[in-house]
Amino acid sequence: MGNSGSSNADSEERIDLRDDGRIILYKREGLKNPKWQARIRVSGASGYKIVSTKTANLRDAERFAANLYDDLDHHVRMGGSINTKTFAKVFEEWEKSITLMGPTAKGGSWTSTIERVRSYALTYFGAMKIDDIGPSDFQRYWLWRKENYAKKVPSNATLGRERTSIRSLFNFAVKMGHISKIPESDAPKNNGERRPTFTEQEWKAVVRAMDGWLLDGKQKATSRDRFLAKHYFLVLVNTGLRIGELRKLEWGDLRPIEDGDDKYVIAEVHGKTGTREVVCQKGTGRLFNEIIDLRCTELKKQNPDDPDLWNPSRTEPVFCHPDGTEIRTFKRSFHSLLTFANVPIMKNGTARTIYSLRHLYATQRLYEDVSPFHLAKQMGTSVEMLEKHYGQTVTAFAAAQITKTRPKQPKAPSPRYFED
Repeated sequence: MGNSGSSNADSEERIDLRDDGRIILYKREGLKNPKWQARIRVSGASGYKIVSTKTANLRDAERFAANLYDDLDHHVRMGGSINTKTFAKVFEEWEKSITLMGPTAKGGSWTSTIERVRSYALTYFGAMKIDDIGPSDFQRYWLWRKENYAKKVPSNATLGRERTSIRSLFNFAVKMGHISKIPESDAPKNNGERRPTFTEQEWKAVVRAMDGWLLDGKQKATSRDRFLAKHYFLVLVNTGLRIGELRKLEWGDLRPIEDGDDKYVIAEVHGKTGTREVVCQKGTGRLFNEIIDLRCTELKKQNPDDPDLWNPSRTEPVFCHPDGTEIRTFKRSFHSLLTFANVPIMKNGTARTIYSLRHLYATQRLYEDVSPFHLAKQMGTSVEMLEKHYGQTVTAFAAAQITKTRPKQPKAPSPRYFED
C-alpha cells in the first residue's frame, strides 16, 4: 500500500495504492461520514474513472479499488474505454459530425446512412454502453431485426447495408476515443439473392396493358397519376436509374444530343454514388416530350395571363404534382398496373417492386452484349455488384467474349483468276 499524504484541495486524505498514480483513494471534505472515493487510470485509455467505494473502511476500499482496476484494465485491453458513453449519446455526436462533413467519399448524401441507424439500431442499442457492445450483441440484434420491421422482413442484403451504416458510427467512436476497436458485427450472408425482375414475356404483357390501364384511370379520376406513372416506369426501364435519382431529376438535368441520324437524351443524375451522366435509350426523349406537354398545358391553365409561366422551370422535378412539388412514390400505381396486366407481384417468394425495373434494364442491356464495365458506369455501380446480382448473365457475356473469334479472311485469289 502506498503512503498517506496530506489532503489536496478536494480531499482530507489521499492514498496512492500502487505508488504509480494508477489507483488513488481519497475522502471528500465537508462530509459527516465520508466514504472512500477511487480515482483509477488504466494504461491505453485516456482520462480516468472516479467512483465511490461505498465504504469508510480502508481495507474494503482497497480491495474494491484493486478489483475495479483489474476489471477496467481487462475491459480496455478488449477494446473498451474508461469513461464510456451510451450508443444513443455517440449517435448524437456522430450525426452532428457527419452532417458537417459534406458529401460522402463518392459524392452522395449521408441521409440514408443516418436513417438506417436511427430506424432500428438506435432503438435496440440506444441505452447500452458503446464499449459493452460486442459480437454476441450483434448476433442477437440481427435476429431481433428479422422480427422487427416497418413493412416487410428485411433481406440479408438490406441488413448488409445496415451493418455498413452502423460501422460508420463505430468508426467515429474509435476516432473519438470512446472505444479502441470496432466490434465484429457480421450480418447474415446474402447468399447470392437474385433480385426479382420480369421475363421478356411478362414485361411485354405489362406494356400491352398500359393503354387499357390509362383508359381505366380516366373513369376513376386517376388519369394524370397513371399517365405520369406509365412514363415513370418506362423511363426507369430505359435508363436504369435508381428510384431516388429519377425522383429528384429536374428539367435542367436533361439535354439532347445527336449522333448522326440518332438522337439521344443525356440525364445528369445525383444519387448515392455522386453525380454522373446517363445515356437514355432511344425513344426516351419522346417520353420526356409527352410529360412536358402535359406540364405546359397545366401551367397555361394555372397562369392564363402570364405566358412567361407557361413552361416549367429548369429546377422543377420532371415528375411532379400540379403544384410543382416532387412525387414521392408510384408504388400504388405499380401494383395497380401489374394487377391490371395479370402479372403477379410475387416472384419466387419475393415481391417485385419498382426497383425491379432497374434490374430489368440491367438484364436487358447484358443480354444485348453491353460491356459490364460500361453498364456499371452507366448505372452508378460496380462490375462486382453486377456479377453478384446478375452473375449468370454477366458470365454468359464473358463466355461469348472469351470464345469469340475474328471472321475468317477470304483466301488470296489464285493466280489463275487473273488469267484471261
